[in-house]
Amino acid sequence: LEKTLSNVMDFTRPTKYIKDFNSINEVVEDTLDLLKNMLLEKKIEVDVSLNSELPLIKSDFNQLKQVMLNLLQNAMDSITDEGKIIIKTEIEDDFIILSIADNGTGIEHNDPNVIFEPFYTTKVTGVGIGLAIVKKIIKDHNGDIEVKKGAVAGVKFIIKLPLPA
Repeated sequence: LEKTLSNVMDFTRPTKYIKDFNSINEVVEDTLDLLKNMLLEKKIEVDVSLNSELPLIKSDFNQLKQVMLNLLQNAMDSITDEGKIIIKTEIEDDFIILSIADNGTGIEHNDPNVIFEPFYTTKVTGVGIGLAIVKKIIKDHNGDIEVKKGAVAGVKFIIKLPLPA
């Protein structure tokens, strides 16, 4: 109960970001390093394709790491067996694109964006605040996030963060 209340308070409280120039690729690598044992334990294959030409962007490293943690943990929770997660960074127009796709159970709801609503959850132990926090962090970084249902299974999250001016 305390953890749930803490998450709700974190979501509603204005956040002070510590913005420095950071590498999105480092955020990805750092998060994967943190989760490597869990990924190995669940036998989930991770295919990573990071564009080495990405510029640094003004961002809060820990907040973006929280985004990665939430998205990767959700992906791991949705994968039953022979799972795969694909992570890719690239530059498109004036944006850095970070995509995270999995072959998990996917989203049953007709409107996949419902998952960003606070307190929407399909998990027995979930509160439904994780993806709402993800969306808030990305918006606070002047970015955008969208979710698409996979063609066969799973979901794909696409995060767009503006390139530095």
